[in-house]
Amino acid sequence: DSSTEVIAALTKQLGVDAAVVERIFRAGVCHAETMSKRRRVGEHPSDSRPKEPKEPKEEGSQATPAMFSEGISLEQLRIELAEFAKERDWDQFHAPRNLALALVGEVGELCECFQWKGEVEEGLPGWSEKHRTALKQEVADVFLYLIRLSHKCHIDLPKAALDKLAVNAAKYPAGLVRGSSRKYTEYTVTAGQEG
Repeated sequence: DSSTEVIAALTKQLGVDAAVVERIFRAGVCHAETMSKRRRVGEHPSDSRPKEPKEPKEEGSQATPAMFSEGISLEQLRIELAEFAKERDWDQFHAPRNLALALVGEVGELCECFQWKGEVEEGLPGWSEKHRTALKQEVADVFLYLIRLSHKCHIDLPKAALDKLAVNAAKYPAGLVRGSSRKYTEYTVTAGQEG
């Protein structure tokens, strides 16, 4: 098997435990396969999903699966945010530190939407339209500040997110961590355990 040869060569070259190299190698292969699927889907948009997400159905009926609107890119949002700030002469205030602190404040406001509600089920059953609207606005504020912070720090946010998913896949291989919420440092891998 060629992957076994590659893992053995990397183990020898890097001087790292074979189980660790195998875990990272397999996560990388999985990530490459996922990226290949994404490219294929992007090249052939035969997706028949609705263009706008539907609002959740009434309580007691089956929930609509969560999905995002198509045709709105992070780059489009980044440009619109930059123009929004420029039109108001706010760019002078948008230093990375200021944006990070503003982001933290918005996360606090987002958390207030859930304060004293206990566990909240997916789809927010029983929430009033007023509370749903408040949550949407706070989630949007957090998202917009994150995009603006990424812009000001010269971080390609979509690429950074996909790269971080690859890192997380290496830290938390599905076969090892399925159904557990422990931190990656609490897992041990023995040679041959993955496969």
